[in-house]
This record gives sequence, C-alpha cells and structure tokens, in this order.
Amino acid sequence: MVFIGSQSAFHPQLPQSAYATSKGALQNAMYQLAKELGPHKIRLNMVVPTWMYGPPIQLYIGLVAQQRGITQEEVLAELTAKFPLGEMPADEDVADAVVFFVSDRARMVTGQTLFVNGGEFFR
Repeated sequence: MVFIGSQSAFHPQLPQSAYATSKGALQNAMYQLAKELGPHKIRLNMVVPTWMYGPPIQLYIGLVAQQRGITQEEVLAELTAKFPLGEMPADEDVADAVVFFVSDRARMVTGQTLFVNGGEFFR
C-alpha cells in the first residue's frame, strides 16, 4: 500500500493546523500498519509530494500574476526558485514514486517516506 501524504505534516503553514494534524496522523498510521502487517508480507509506504505543476497550480499562478500585475512566467520563476532541481514536480513524478513502492524493486522497503519535492526541503 502507498499512502499519499503532505509536506504539511512536516512543515506546517498557517492556518493549516487541522490539515497538518490529519496528515501527521496518516504518517503515524503508516508506521504502525507497516509493523503490524509486515509479518503478512504487506508493505506500507508513503509518498509526500510538494507543489505539483498542473491545472490547480496553473490556475493559482494566473491569479497571483493578475493580483500582482506581473506575468505568469515571473510567478512560476519565483515558485520554482525554491527548488534546487529548478522545476516543480509533475503528477508523473509522484506516480513514478508510487510505481517504485509497489514494484518488486521495493520488496524490502516498508514504513518509509519518499519526498517528491525537487529538493525543496530535506529530511
């Protein structure tokens, strides 16, 4: 099983206390279930994405650009500047992490968290 987490469990932002708490609970449930279900060869892991470039972020970029009177390219450049790899992950990047966790290449991996965040933060 692969849970999809959130950076909010590790780097909460205001005002997201309820959301961050729920994602932290999901993280701890993953740890507990990995221990409980491991003897049955059931693996549990978590993928934690960051901002992901796609329609919701494109809409956000458009709104911010309009509010600030700058181009969408400038807003995107500001957002991606915080990623050492120079770009925002896409849906496919998160999907690839999930595919890894469910593959035989991860047969000895359980109770782990993989951050798909372009290096935005390290843990």
